[in-house]
Amino acid sequence: MMWTEEIKMGQEKINALLMDQKDNVVTCVSEIPAGTLVTYQDENGCQRLCAREDIPYCHKIALQDLPAGAEVIKYGESLGKLITPVQQGQWIAEHNLKSVPRDYDHELADETFVMHAAQSAGAPDLTPWHFWGYRRAEGRPGIRNHVLILPACACGSECCRIVASQVRGAVNIVFNTGCSDVEANTAMSQKVLTGFACNPNVYGVVIIGLGCETVPHAKLRAKIEQMTSKPVASFGIQEEGGTLKTIEKAVRAARDMAQQAAMQQKELFPVSEFFLGIECGGSDATSGIASNPAVGELSDILVDMGATAMMSESIEWIGGEHILAKRAATPAIQREIIEVCRAYEEHLSAAGQDCRAGQPTPGNKAGGLSTLDEKSLGCIRKGGTRPIVEVLEQAQRPSKRGAVVMDTAGYDISLVTSMVAAGCQAVIFTTGRGTPTGNAIVPVFKVTANERTYQHMEDNMDKDLSPIIRGEKTYQQMGREMVKDMEAIANGRMTKAEAFGFSDIAVDHVCRYV
Repeated sequence: MMWTEEIKMGQEKINALLMDQKDNVVTCVSEIPAGTLVTYQDENGCQRLCAREDIPYCHKIALQDLPAGAEVIKYGESLGKLITPVQQGQWIAEHNLKSVPRDYDHELADETFVMHAAQSAGAPDLTPWHFWGYRRAEGRPGIRNHVLILPACACGSECCRIVASQVRGAVNIVFNTGCSDVEANTAMSQKVLTGFACNPNVYGVVIIGLGCETVPHAKLRAKIEQMTSKPVASFGIQEEGGTLKTIEKAVRAARDMAQQAAMQQKELFPVSEFFLGIECGGSDATSGIASNPAVGELSDILVDMGATAMMSESIEWIGGEHILAKRAATPAIQREIIEVCRAYEEHLSAAGQDCRAGQPTPGNKAGGLSTLDEKSLGCIRKGGTRPIVEVLEQAQRPSKRGAVVMDTAGYDISLVTSMVAAGCQAVIFTTGRGTPTGNAIVPVFKVTANERTYQHMEDNMDKDLSPIIRGEKTYQQMGREMVKDMEAIANGRMTKAEAFGFSDIAVDHVCRYV
């Protein structure tokens, strides 16, 4: 039997996906035992080849014989180079495919650069929606009205947890730092804490510190009061005479704020006041194939309606940064995107580390992502296609509306932390392997296109995007559906993580504790 032959459309069930006509691999969407047929569709119709070895679910199979040193192409882009020869029908994964260094100098654009990313059609037929939110004196309205119990340092976290448990409408975070830090780490921690307090979903703040932390509770309160007119109270455990006395006073303060918050009436706001954070974590091959393109479509539709959508995790631009940079609205923004990636690699290199040693993660590799390049090329699809109007530092609030990106780590909990500190009202989180994560301040809406993950973790997944993989719906259709999901969440519908009360916080660090 020939290793490849054309067959009639519909005669065989498609069990692999070709992402671009230039690709020399396809991704299998079921386990493929050795000796069985792999069927996929290209521009000429359905094609098939025989697997020479077992191909795991979500993994790649070669469409042709490839020598050592050949580039493996998926999404029409290089995933890296083979370190051994591969025959048609063989499995391609991290054991025979390696990433290669980037040429950032060559990618930098001059002043003649113009945005040249292909644009999605969007959904001009959809009417921009409105949501009922809570007006704030500064910035966007809230879609929630929390009283935030905020630790000034790790030593205040337990008291904050107890206080929040005693007051309806109060939420707390667990903070892992605030002491024994170098100046840059302290600055990042303060940026996150003040950002949490200023998030539009927060009505008021009760701070609990120990008393000997780097930035005491009173100073943190003063910083927050300079940034917002929200009610703020603070207490120090050492000053109050221990945890019980501190908790008593903090509960009374939180109770008073909760009573005031309950009196605030909702008002109607246009979707242009909506700010969505976009994240992917626990990714597998279905993320780049289906979940992320669908969320990218959602992002484009929201931006067209006047909303703001922010993508982060810049380490996962590396290998796809040249594609992402095509979306830059200006030459300066194009260069910023490239330099963010260069700086990330140089930062790790200065410490004797290589980003490709930690990315992709073991879970990513088990899910079919073989190199950082492959992960990034799928990752950046969740940001959509609209022009990028601003590149932000971690936890920095955007000054413009539209599509923006933030320079953060790839660690999903850390980057969600930074996006919440930057003021987003909700986060959409794509995953392939599954995650229960949530955030106390904003609703986290989790989606997956991996049917198995949705079935196994339905208690944690908010939406099943696997109809895209099965060919029942397009990613554009699922993106349109999620516009309605965002409208519902903005109007009060709880996500599963929100209903469970899940909250994960991690603050990125520049260097070690001191």
